[in-house]
Amino acid sequence: MTRADRIVRLGLAGSVVLLGAMPALSASRSDQPVQVWSAMQGIAPAALLEDVQDLPLSDMAIDDQPYCAGDQEIAATLTTDFNEVQVEQSDTSGTELWGSDQLGTWTLVAPRADDTSCIIASGIGFTADRQTEAYYTVAGL
Repeated sequence: MTRADRIVRLGLAGSVVLLGAMPALSASRSDQPVQVWSAMQGIAPAALLEDVQDLPLSDMAIDDQPYCAGDQEIAATLTTDFNEVQVEQSDTSGTELWGSDQLGTWTLVAPRADDTSCIIASGIGFTADRQTEAYYTVAGL
């Protein structure tokens, strides 16, 4: 066996080990701190929530704004792209908390009366074991 063959075999073995560990590496960590990002840099999620009823759908927007679309489109995007499910609907702020135990991501959605919604914040550090209040608190709601 040549040196090149040994390097190839070692690289292949390392790849197999890494692929086997990927599910564990991609799972959310329970010790991950809850972090939040507003849907618009420099504007707090609470301020976005106040104005959410007046925002146009994103495909009609002429300026930077949170992502707003039909309820079904928002739900399909969060479910398909981020493996998130609706965790809670807050009575106090009227928002929905979506989260993914698999990816550790979470999203705050503001539903509107016209069957559309806007994403006002998202973050990391989601786990179903954590009280949902933690996500609302870090978002300032």
